[in-house]
Amino acid sequence: MSALSKLKLSSKTRPQSLTSPEARARQKLIDAIQDQILLAEAEAKGEVYSKRGLKYVTSEAGERVKKEIPIRIKRWWFRDESGTLFLEVRYGNRRIAIKNGKTAVEVGDASNLVPTLRLLVEAINTGELDKPLIEISSERAARFQRGQAAGPSSHS
Repeated sequence: MSALSKLKLSSKTRPQSLTSPEARARQKLIDAIQDQILLAEAEAKGEVYSKRGLKYVTSEAGERVKKEIPIRIKRWWFRDESGTLFLEVRYGNRRIAIKNGKTAVEVGDASNLVPTLRLLVEAINTGELDKPLIEISSERAARFQRGQAAGPSSHS
């Protein structure tokens, strides 16, 4: 009996990664909202939410080593002068116009923040924010392509 005959073989292939620009933008935004949910839940409990990431740094010996560093997560919510809580959905550093040019969601009370964020995840999964997401991501892509191809811009 050969070694390969002991294996259970399958014709399954690895699923394709997120290939469409819409799917990539949706996933990036959902990941950011998940961070906002964790941040809001930690603040509600009186705790501090700290996300960690890896970064390569040069040690004193001159070697490149991976180091775990804290990643700063900015809050997307704010209060107005009357104390009402509002939420801005952001893609990168840009606010997303959710509907009719409006960029903020009135949350009201802090207890409504996490359910509102979860509702936004549902809306993203159903494609309700695809149009503004694609606009912002294509603007970003154009800026990066223009910067790589032409170098520093010389607009007057």
